[in-house]
Amino acid sequence: MNRSIQWLLAFGLLLIGGFSGAPAEEISPGKKSLPLAGESFRLDGHDAFVIAPEEITPNTPWVWYAPTLKGLPSKAEVWMFERFAKAGIAVAGIDVGESYGSPDGRNLYSGLYNYLVTERQFSMRPVLLARSRGGLMLYSWAVENPQAVGGIAGIYPVCNLESYPGLNRASGAYGLTPEQLKQQLANHNPIDRLEALAQAKVPVFHTHGDQDTVVPLAANSETVAERYKALGGSMELDVVKGQGHNMWSGWFTNEKLTEFVIAHAKAVPSELTEAQDSETASEAWLTYTGDKGPGKGKHVVLVAAEQEYRSEQSMPMLAKVLSKHHGFDCTVLFSVNDQGEVDPTLPAPFKDKTKRHHIPGLHLLADADCVIWLSRFMQLPDDQMQHFHDYFDSGKPLIALRTANHGFWGGKPYMHDGNRVSLRELLGGTFMGHHGGWHRESTRGIIVKENQTHPILTGVDDIWGTSDVYRCHNEKSPFPTDCKALVLGQPLINLEPDAAPNESKEPLPVAWTKTWTGKQGRPTRIFHFTMGSAEDFENAGVKRLTVNAVYWGLGMEAEISPDSSVETVGEYQPLKAGFNYEKLGVQPHPPEFYK
Repeated sequence: MNRSIQWLLAFGLLLIGGFSGAPAEEISPGKKSLPLAGESFRLDGHDAFVIAPEEITPNTPWVWYAPTLKGLPSKAEVWMFERFAKAGIAVAGIDVGESYGSPDGRNLYSGLYNYLVTERQFSMRPVLLARSRGGLMLYSWAVENPQAVGGIAGIYPVCNLESYPGLNRASGAYGLTPEQLKQQLANHNPIDRLEALAQAKVPVFHTHGDQDTVVPLAANSETVAERYKALGGSMELDVVKGQGHNMWSGWFTNEKLTEFVIAHAKAVPSELTEAQDSETASEAWLTYTGDKGPGKGKHVVLVAAEQEYRSEQSMPMLAKVLSKHHGFDCTVLFSVNDQGEVDPTLPAPFKDKTKRHHIPGLHLLADADCVIWLSRFMQLPDDQMQHFHDYFDSGKPLIALRTANHGFWGGKPYMHDGNRVSLRELLGGTFMGHHGGWHRESTRGIIVKENQTHPILTGVDDIWGTSDVYRCHNEKSPFPTDCKALVLGQPLINLEPDAAPNESKEPLPVAWTKTWTGKQGRPTRIFHFTMGSAEDFENAGVKRLTVNAVYWGLGMEAEISPDSSVETVGEYQPLKAGFNYEKLGVQPHPPEFYK
């Protein structure tokens, strides 16, 4: 069954599954005091609120805040709430009393969810923001409705009933004796019920003090982090040294937490968007099953996520070559817009630091045997960055093309031995400027004689492309000693393959290999090739270098043949590189357009 249809079925069950939903006639005016201008109302006899952004649209993103007891939310949250409103995100909540995550409280939560999603047309996947005991309430609802959760953020959240408030105090809310609650604890305690959230790949971010004696770090956020990651979930834990369970302003002006909430509240999963548009909508990525060939049983994931070099065309073409002629199973992932369309026109976030890109399917990197990566200035949510980081540590081969060496903009840093790892360090070089004339000087590849027997160069005799030569090294950052140059790029005087060399510009390395060892101690074979525009891939040498690199990365050098086919499969008419999208004919399309 199409995953989009499965999601809608699950959502339908949530709306009709016996919870105390709230039709419009059960809404009445409320008197709850709020720290910002908002709407107070009574739902099912309980105080609820919405603090809305200036513009309300269908599928309005929202943050679900808890606890909403008397006096909460407070003025302490104003800084965060103003940031959310500016980003077009609403904040909502409902006072369910001291329910401590009990079934009665969960039912009331479902009532609020149903009302906001059906009557107010809010997004189906809010981000849950749990402060203190709000963790019990929100986690207990989330684990039973994981497909309706866009993310979970916590400020010293309670996740363990035994830690707080203790079973004696909590048992009354559950209608049980302390002994009965103890026996049934695994059915109610958030730290014991994380598997469904991990399977749904719900991203989590907690900030918690190491001096918290009310909600101890070890019994709550640290336990969640340890168990969630063991289940395959993605979670970041920000431990604040010297802070306890208090009203320190840093809890409520936390940039990382706020950016996490904004990114995940506004990130509409492509399968959900498609399901809303059509039950027959395509998936958010492309898959190609391998034919016969040496690569049979191996999975290559190709990432196309940039704005200039038409990787949305070249990566599907390359996937077809690898699957048809070489037997590899291939998956192509794309950067998409809010409508789930492959959209190269989405700008880099130079001016808007709150902007986040979205690449559906990055969890598939965990199953990949090899990754071919071409991205440019992607600012991704932390959970999506983590998929890249996990792959960098996996010991599996990485082929980085063209703009991959400046493939990210900000976002969660990749750390190793307590230090940030730059893309220069990972790949052996990064973009420092255009050595060749940008969009006016093409590149002739020159094989490095002393390395001409390298397996990646097997059968390669002509290398040319319209993309210019990048400068990736200089006197301050010379070509690394742990890298082996395979191809130098000579700038030519124009964009024709028979153009003369620009003799004022020396050849520079454009293709090299290196080994990277990540946090798991596993050596990763890396091939970095700074050519790779869609037009470059019309050249047989450019294609063969990349295909050979897959074999080499996988330790399959013996299978490389100079006579293997790298012919394109079907029609391939790439658009020219550049940013003049209207003139070039570049526009958003659904993923299936590139199949």
